[in-house]
Amino acid sequence: MNLTLLSSIRLVMMILLSYFYYMSIEDHTTAQTAFVIIAVLGFCINHFLMISSFANKYFSLVLGLDTILILCFVIFFPEQTLYLILFGVNAVTLFLKVDNKKLLYAFSLGFFIIWGGSILYIYQKTGTFDIPSNIINFTFIVFATIVGRLIHKLQNAQEKIKAQYDELQETHHALTKAHEQLHGYSMQVEKLTLVKERNRISGEIHDTVGHKMTALLVQLQVAKELLNIQPEQSKETIILCEELARNALQELRLSVRTLKEDNQSQSFIATVKKILEDYQEMTGLKSNIYVKGDVLQIPPSIQFDLTRMIQESITNAVRHGQATECHISIEISESAIETSIKDNGTGSPGVNPGFGMKNMRERVLHHGGQIVFESNPEEGFIVKASFPLREMRWEMGGA
Repeated sequence: MNLTLLSSIRLVMMILLSYFYYMSIEDHTTAQTAFVIIAVLGFCINHFLMISSFANKYFSLVLGLDTILILCFVIFFPEQTLYLILFGVNAVTLFLKVDNKKLLYAFSLGFFIIWGGSILYIYQKTGTFDIPSNIINFTFIVFATIVGRLIHKLQNAQEKIKAQYDELQETHHALTKAHEQLHGYSMQVEKLTLVKERNRISGEIHDTVGHKMTALLVQLQVAKELLNIQPEQSKETIILCEELARNALQELRLSVRTLKEDNQSQSFIATVKKILEDYQEMTGLKSNIYVKGDVLQIPPSIQFDLTRMIQESITNAVRHGQATECHISIEISESAIETSIKDNGTGSPGVNPGFGMKNMRERVLHHGGQIVFESNPEEGFIVKASFPLREMRWEMGGA
């Protein structure tokens, strides 16, 4: 309840009770009339003090002035017990406004002392003691006290809820801002990853395609020299040059595809499917891909390295194992990404990691994962890799 509204209601009740006191006596003395006027003015002054900043520091003084005016009603109008209702109005204000328990106990004790003294004073002046009126009016004081305290607790609860709501809103805004910043950082990291990958692919193009083009140039010079001297050997050399050119073109197409801007907007699965379709078109390799789980759980950095690992695996399957089919399996759980790439190539009794396989191993280990290469003669080649999503472990040392 608004303090200004409460104080205004309190003032109206004080003035009405003062009027009832005055009208309860037919023949008023000058002192009684003057006191009622003074009491009404005093209540008005206290009303403005109550709603001002003065009451924040000196609330007990303002309430004490009201208590003195109420006590004076006992002195000037000993025939009435309405002063207890005035105390009830003050009790609502006291228990609604004050948190200090010591002050509440002090005013409560003061009331009982004043009430007892008032009873003795009235009995001395009138020779009577109106028990029913005192009981009824005291009951009103108890009721007013309870109501005041309940409203006080309700206000405190509302203020606490409002404060918690404001704090929650601030926390929400802070979390939203932090989320936006993290999203921005994530985009920056992804861009940096793409730039790093482009640079690495550029190096691969320089090392692999550049090497084949150099060899191609040398073989063409040899074929030129042998054209008139040994035509048959020159023809064989030209056939070799054709094969070198075809292999260089395939590697160039696959490497350059990852550098294109439009691939950045594709999903992970769409990118892998496009690579497999292009490779089938160029080499005739039949492939299929099986995915279990939510692909959105795969972080962008792992998506990138997983794509390159699949690309490297199918390249090795055709180049070294003469494979015609390849099966890719990706299983995504809450804790890890399990990948298996199996071809039907010639296989080999032992696995001797070359540049491509070493590169795959580095990619997987960078994410704290594990990779295994398996191969047997006539049983093809299998690449198994695991990328952890929640826990990462790196082991240092060893062979």
